[in-house]
Amino acid sequence: MNPPVSRRALIGALGASALLPATARAATFPTGSVPTGSRELWAWIQSQLVLDPGLAWLDTAGSGPSLRAVMVREYRHRERQSEDFRRYRDAVLGEPAMTRHLSGVAAFLGASADEVAFTTSTTEGLAIVARGLDVQPGDEVLLSSHERPAAVGPWRVEAARRGVKLVELPPGPTPAAPEAIVAQYAGAITPRTRVLLVSQVRATDGTVMPVRELCALARDNNAFSLVDGALAPGHVDVRLAQLGCDAYATSFHRWMNASWGVGALYVRRDAQARVWPTSESNDGPAGAQRRYGAAHPQLGPGLEGVGVALEFQELVNRARIGSRIRELAAYLRLQLATLEGIEILTPSHPALGAGIVALRLAGADHGRIAQSLAEQEGIVVAHVAQRGFDALRVSVHPANEHADLDRCVNGLRSRLGARPS
Repeated sequence: MNPPVSRRALIGALGASALLPATARAATFPTGSVPTGSRELWAWIQSQLVLDPGLAWLDTAGSGPSLRAVMVREYRHRERQSEDFRRYRDAVLGEPAMTRHLSGVAAFLGASADEVAFTTSTTEGLAIVARGLDVQPGDEVLLSSHERPAAVGPWRVEAARRGVKLVELPPGPTPAAPEAIVAQYAGAITPRTRVLLVSQVRATDGTVMPVRELCALARDNNAFSLVDGALAPGHVDVRLAQLGCDAYATSFHRWMNASWGVGALYVRRDAQARVWPTSESNDGPAGAQRRYGAAHPQLGPGLEGVGVALEFQELVNRARIGSRIRELAAYLRLQLATLEGIEILTPSHPALGAGIVALRLAGADHGRIAQSLAEQEGIVVAHVAQRGFDALRVSVHPANEHADLDRCVNGLRSRLGARPS
């Protein structure tokens, strides 16, 4: 999407504002720097990302490229951290700065600051909840075969450790409507169900799940609702207070374009007593951060990078980003419809789709196709294979161009034509 960036260019990309300490932050992106016209805006976003210009990167659901501004902010903070960790800790990770970080992320996610804690990843947040809930032998955890292995893994440990029973919904056909999904979960929930685990956006077929209705279902059946939000922020709108979930874990290296290594765990204020803390520390701000944020002393530079990513999202306009993502996905679906032998697995219902399109080629080796697209043509898509699901997954970012999608469709067309009849 953009040419390689040198260290000197990277450090100079933002001017003096990028070098200011966290306690006196200036705007990262100068007023008036963001174009207003759509064509200019998406090209400008491309220029803000660090990515090999020869790639058509269509795997943001796996990982998104980092913003140049994120890398600059983190580099300077890592310098300060290395020079004098004690002073850096006091200035950047003390309660005033940590409260600012928490407030920024909480506002973006639609929560309160005392309900959010920083983690190193979505997986860590999900594991904190799995370890912290008082579940007993025979208690059931209701989930789908579409959940990410990283999300199910902590519960498999609890099944072996404490005798918890995992109840897994089968793959089934492509959902036709949100009501069909809710009905499937309602038919599987029992008096023994203690936890309902669900993704806000499924990593397999990209279904945007009716999380609000599923959390209400859990609440009506005295079950704890835990949401895997790994693929949501920057991709779909997240308003945790409106979702009504008990806990939600996410990270910021996909559509948010921050770097790897920083996540957030939300535990609703009145649900925190149900999730055991990870330490007895009384240091730092109150609430979820004190109970679950033991990793935060190592996250200083990364937290600063997340702050830049949040600023970027608000500056460009979250609604505009969402519209762009959906427009690109719709264009991709139209182009794929011109190919014979392809089945689109992502629901067509407008409430169930966003920026991911999963597709199946009958009789094809999807792993080999994904590998050849990347190695031969620089087109990066994902191969997703788990628990009866096997498909190619294309995920779009607002910085993608229609030409990227045309490259992908043409790459698939050539491989369909090369297959034996």
